[in-house]
Amino acid sequence: MRETSGLVDGWWVAVVVYAVLLVGQRLWRARRWVPPEWPDADYGWKVTHLFWVPFHVLDVVFGVPLVFAVVIALLAI
Repeated sequence: MRETSGLVDGWWVAVVVYAVLLVGQRLWRARRWVPPEWPDADYGWKVTHLFWVPFHVLDVVFGVPLVFAVVIALLAI
């Protein structure tokens, strides 16, 4: 068993950073996104409509490293 002495593993820091970036950019795009079927609608921050936002390349840019960081962090336990 490893002695960690209370330090947070760097992979878990990477998981948190990538998760914040992924959710943050989705929320940012949700705020700016206008639904084509109702362009005059104002959903505010659209938190409940977060999954309605169309796919973007940033989902892959932040999502793939997040998955790898989670896997490596779990293997490092």
